[in-house]
Amino acid sequence: MPSWGGLGRRLWWLALAAPLLAGLDRLPATPLGQGPSLLDDQLQQLFFLLRGPRPAPADPVILAIDADSLELAELLDPAERQASPLWRQMGPWPWPRALQAQLAALVLERGAERVLFNIEYAQPSRFGPADDRAFAATLAPWRQRVHLALRYSVKDQGGLEQSRLRLPVHRFAAPGLTTLLQSPRGVVEAVPGQDWLQARLGDFPPPLPRPMAFLVRPAPPPVAPMGLNYPGPAGTMAQVPAWKVLERPASTWRGRTVLIGVTAPALGDLQETPVGPMGGTEIQAVAVANVLGNRGLWPLPLWGDGLLLLGWGVAAGLLLRRPASAGRTLQTMLALVAGVLLAGWGLWIGARLTLPLAALVLAPLAGGGARAVGQGLAESRERAYLHQVLSRRVSPTLLRDILRSPGPIWNQAVGSRARCAVLFSDLVAFTPLSAVLEPADLFALLNRYFEATAAAVLEQEGLLDKFIGDAVMAEFGVPRSRGDRQEARAAVRAALAMQERLEGLNGELAAAGRPPLRHGIGLHFGEVIAGNLGSSRRLEFTVVGASVNVASRLAGLTRRFPQHPILISGDLLALLPGELLVEPLGPHPLKGWPEPLEVYALRGLETAAPGEA
Repeated sequence: MPSWGGLGRRLWWLALAAPLLAGLDRLPATPLGQGPSLLDDQLQQLFFLLRGPRPAPADPVILAIDADSLELAELLDPAERQASPLWRQMGPWPWPRALQAQLAALVLERGAERVLFNIEYAQPSRFGPADDRAFAATLAPWRQRVHLALRYSVKDQGGLEQSRLRLPVHRFAAPGLTTLLQSPRGVVEAVPGQDWLQARLGDFPPPLPRPMAFLVRPAPPPVAPMGLNYPGPAGTMAQVPAWKVLERPASTWRGRTVLIGVTAPALGDLQETPVGPMGGTEIQAVAVANVLGNRGLWPLPLWGDGLLLLGWGVAAGLLLRRPASAGRTLQTMLALVAGVLLAGWGLWIGARLTLPLAALVLAPLAGGGARAVGQGLAESRERAYLHQVLSRRVSPTLLRDILRSPGPIWNQAVGSRARCAVLFSDLVAFTPLSAVLEPADLFALLNRYFEATAAAVLEQEGLLDKFIGDAVMAEFGVPRSRGDRQEARAAVRAALAMQERLEGLNGELAAAGRPPLRHGIGLHFGEVIAGNLGSSRRLEFTVVGASVNVASRLAGLTRRFPQHPILISGDLLALLPGELLVEPLGPHPLKGWPEPLEVYALRGLETAAPGEA
């Protein structure tokens, strides 16, 4: 049964692909697509926050039926209200349609280009037929420049959706559809395009109504929805309170589009936007301003989204598969996320282009996260195995260092040149003894010896390379080096400790009536090749090279000098000037070495080595 780590390493690309597929679900019609849509909402809100407010466009102007206009009785005394025919008619909502028509006529007389009513007139006036006649008569001179609101609604009846178009009772220029598109989170984000109009309103008698924002230009609405580019929070768009319409000069209205609608918060027309709650009339004004100034936000066509998501998936997959460790994969993942966010921000600001950013962000997060988890689990198993194997070969300090950053050093068939001290220890005349000992006694004796000698190596943070019969091979300076002098000093101390512990072991053997053991130790410092040797199924970290042979030959040379169990090379001695007590034994030819080697018998350490307390 495959492990979770193995599945994570092999199937992470599925996690990478899932958000990209979800990014193609624009409506979204499936639960898979709703997650990215919600994140896109949050990212869009973040973009507006980072960009900050922009100056309000001059066109359009909102003629606002605001809270003050609805409460003039509290703002003005009766005598002041009587002084203005408009003020006399203003009061609680709804106002007579004749009054609303007078407001529109005033701005049209002063040069307004057109008037858009963001007020529904789907039913006859509650003030009677005369009010409707007065409304039509007042605006008759500007019939082609006045647009009324057309509302689309969907009602659920017995499990069936029933679509309705609430047409105005008055026939002026083409009515404007006030419906705006919302995200799954209820954020007003776009003006419908031709695709939406055909899908929702195609069954109604032609011609299809146009969104109110697109009534200000002769060209038909675009195929795709136009994203709303809000200049700022509520109150940013230019507004003139209805009760102050006569106080403004004609230049306020000349050549401009005027949007008449209710803005009083008490009437409950607030809707959620990326920049905070905003009244429906001001949102329509933002949409009109986007069309007039060509400042709307535009998505890529569906095929463009598809190519972008496919290309991003391939690029992210290739980059995420390169790192060999979980940490590197996470770094690559974060770099991809940061890069796509910056690119999305730049295109949103500079080209007013909206990308399926949530899918582009979630893909490397999901794919990279899954791959990093798989790698992390594999690394955890490798660390546990390394800890089990290496705890018997290296010191705890070196082990912690290796496990913090194992890299390829313990699990790949690689090699590299290094300088280190090589220690070789071999028991002298042990073969005859092994012939007369019982196997259990032989192994018990060897294990006692190896326990004593191995501890000396580990205490000096050396690497126990291998046990070869009755011989021990160790290195100081691989796979991590503390510097040539420190590693050479550690090797010397380990050798002296091994000799001291052998003497202690011999005391125990003498007490048991057994013959003592004798060993020879060779020490050399030089260049080796360190790495893993073996097959694809089993690798072993070791060192090879002439320096290993020199240490082995020095250990063998101790048989000629039984009174000197530790022999070192001149190369090692040169690293520790004045620190060692040695006895020169002269040059000796060694097999495999090009010229005779200066050999020294190690007797001990100076009482105070240079640089040490």
